[in-house]
Amino acid sequence: MPQNVTAGEHADALDFLRERLARGNECLLAGNARGAIVYYDSALLTFHHTRHIEALWDTYRALWTNKSMAHQQLRDPVKAQEAAMFANSLPLSG
Repeated sequence: MPQNVTAGEHADALDFLRERLARGNECLLAGNARGAIVYYDSALLTFHHTRHIEALWDTYRALWTNKSMAHQQLRDPVKAQEAAMFANSLPLSG
C-alpha cells in the first residue's frame, strides 16, 4: 500500500487482519494448529504492503505470537512421541 492510503483502507486492512486472527485463534483453541497457521499466514502476507501503518502493529504482533504458539502446539506431540519411542528402546532393568 502506498503512503497515501485512506483511513477507510486502513480500517479495511485492520478488519481483515482481525478476522484472520480471530479465525486462527478459533482453530488454535480447538487444537487445529495447522488450520490456525493457514489463517495467520494469510494475514501476515499483507505485512510487506502495510507495515508502515502503525495502527496495525499490535495486530501483527498478535498474529506472529499466535503463529509461534501454533507451531509449538505442533511440536509438542512430536517431542512426546520421540520421548516415548526412546523410552521403549531402552533395555528393561532388573
